[in-house]
Amino acid sequence: MKKIVVGGNFGETPKESSIIKSIANEFDCDCINGGSFEDIKNVDLSGYKLIIWAPNIENSFEKIYPKKDIGSILICSKVLRENRTEIDAISRIFQMHGNAVIAINSNNKPFTFKLLDALGNVWIDTMSIETLCETIDEFVEWTSSSVRKRCTQVKDLEHEFGDIDFSQYEEFIELNKQVADKFEENKGRYFGNTSTRCMKMFPTTKTDSTHMIVSRRNSSKKRLTTDDLVLTRFSDDGSIEYYGDNKPSVDTPIQLSLYKMFPEINYMIHGHSYIQGGEFTEHYFPCGDMREVEPCAELISENDKNYGVINLKNHGFLIYTDSIENLKNIVNKMEFSERKIGFEKVC
Repeated sequence: MKKIVVGGNFGETPKESSIIKSIANEFDCDCINGGSFEDIKNVDLSGYKLIIWAPNIENSFEKIYPKKDIGSILICSKVLRENRTEIDAISRIFQMHGNAVIAINSNNKPFTFKLLDALGNVWIDTMSIETLCETIDEFVEWTSSSVRKRCTQVKDLEHEFGDIDFSQYEEFIELNKQVADKFEENKGRYFGNTSTRCMKMFPTTKTDSTHMIVSRRNSSKKRLTTDDLVLTRFSDDGSIEYYGDNKPSVDTPIQLSLYKMFPEINYMIHGHSYIQGGEFTEHYFPCGDMREVEPCAELISENDKNYGVINLKNHGFLIYTDSIENLKNIVNKMEFSERKIGFEKVC
């Protein structure tokens, strides 16, 4: 696997970093350690499977965000000074479209290194560069083994269906907002998604319709409206297609697969906290990983109901129901257990 470590100071006063040098030595890989602003601006990351991106760029220069190949794994870094927290570190993952972040606590002597993924799980908290690098290798292997289905944009919505009125889903969206409010009460981070069958669009084929409505990718679920809904479908070859300009949630292939397996289920809401009393899946999978379908299906089958809740290990929850009435009942009664960012360890 081709790897590169980029770090050190870049700008008018370039300087090498001993930490970056140690990480590169552990991986025995390519390294760019300090230099001019032009040096960092012109870094070519093509061809690298693993990129550790930790440059310190002087504030007088524009920020540089790494551009990686599709399928490459990017691990960025964040030094936790003063009031900076693990949440600030995880925000950097999303800013850079990365996979994980190394949160460096400079208040400790020697420094400590905490490897966090996008869901805030702790992979390691250590003072040892060697242990950090060993864990990064484990994270890369785990991430690379993920099974995914791509979502592909198809022809214009109006060409096939005419003007679809998504306002029919207002009641469902309102329940999603109630879930978001409960998240806020518990200080949760309300990322996730919501979906439903196209029951009113395809009333005669509800149980075998290949079309579903899902929330769009990277939308604020707390402020979700019907404008954030995307029409999706299973294509003839089993891949996922969507209409319009908005990409559907990364978890769309998982939820569509569950809808296909359980014709009685009509609504789902997913978020990144736990629901008290919900049964847990056994293994941790990242967002969009198709390996999560089977353990979810097993718990739904064991529940022997058309509605219920599942807690996804190190991930969050999934609510599924057959009717809006049962969804209301679950939302009104459920209580959340906070997933504390930067504290929950991957087992």
